Amino acid sequence: MRRWGLLVVLLAGSWLGPAGPARAADYPENPLVAEATLFASHQGVMRFDGGGDAPRWRALAGEQTFEPVRAGGRLLVGTSAGLVALEAGSGEPLWRRFADATVFSPTRDGERAYAAARDGELRALTVAGGELLWTRRFEGWIYPPALQDGVLVTGGQGATLTGLDPGSGAIRWQRALGQELVYRPVAGGDAVYVTTFAGEVLAIDAASGEVRWRRREPVAATSPRVGNGRLYLPRFDGVLRVLDAGTGEPLARRALADDLMAVHLDEGGIVVTHADGRVAVLAPDDLAIRWEGALSGPPAVGARLIDGRLLGVVGPEGRLECRRLRSVQGSAESSSFGGTACP
Repeated sequence: MRRWGLLVVLLAGSWLGPAGPARAADYPENPLVAEATLFASHQGVMRFDGGGDAPRWRALAGEQTFEPVRAGGRLLVGTSAGLVALEAGSGEPLWRRFADATVFSPTRDGERAYAAARDGELRALTVAGGELLWTRRFEGWIYPPALQDGVLVTGGQGATLTGLDPGSGAIRWQRALGQELVYRPVAGGDAVYVTTFAGEVLAIDAASGEVRWRRREPVAATSPRVGNGRLYLPRFDGVLRVLDAGTGEPLARRALADDLMAVHLDEGGIVVTHADGRVAVLAPDDLAIRWEGALSGPPAVGARLIDGRLLGVVGPEGRLECRRLRSVQGSAESSSFGGTACP
């Protein structure tokens, strides 16, 4: 698969997301869950509330849109025609910047956002009005940065990882990786984690750029999920790896189908979604199956487990499906959870 096509699958399918509760910034996530509201990005952005299966609003319909980022009462959304701020309550566009560039959804830190783009520009701007604060150009496209220990860490097609000052964009350090990143760096605990198309997984000290550990997988993986002192590493052959976040040592492995679309860490479980609508909830330590089932059709984004409810968005127009999961005793592989329709 071509790199750009692969990236579109990753962004639409939500393999990526926040590092965990200790994160210092807000990162792109799809779907994005905020209290009783779910925002999904799929050829436009949709908002779903608890009252029904139809979206409350739909914005940017027909555009190529990436994962949304919550910024107070608005959403920041990267698109193939720039960066857009939407009013979260109504979906009304508030501003659009850099319309001649494909811009990935940004990392948000308070009143500032850091937006990377295919044109190789990393731009810092204000959340309120989209005013440009600084820019930094890189070789080839550049991915949304991780913010760790007061340093922005980014990389991309140029096969070099870079640490920058968030206030000025000045370069603090650079480290050659020998291969381009699959997608963005991920902050978790006290390190930043990256994956490359050569199959490497690296833990980086954000302050210095030093490599804490590195591991090579036989197949490349997208950016990991980080939680519970572990890295959850979805490989492109459908294998889900669990690594110790501190050492990189392997802890668990489960072979899933190679149409694996999304991985989320929700409510002490690992929610995996396949492109055909199959969903499984796995135990976070040994990846044993706790529940498995299917949505009514191919999902637009990955399913989420929120307050004991499995939520999925299906169909080209976007329809919210909900199933309440209840714990039952017995074999984790066979019964695990029972499922009932949400009220």
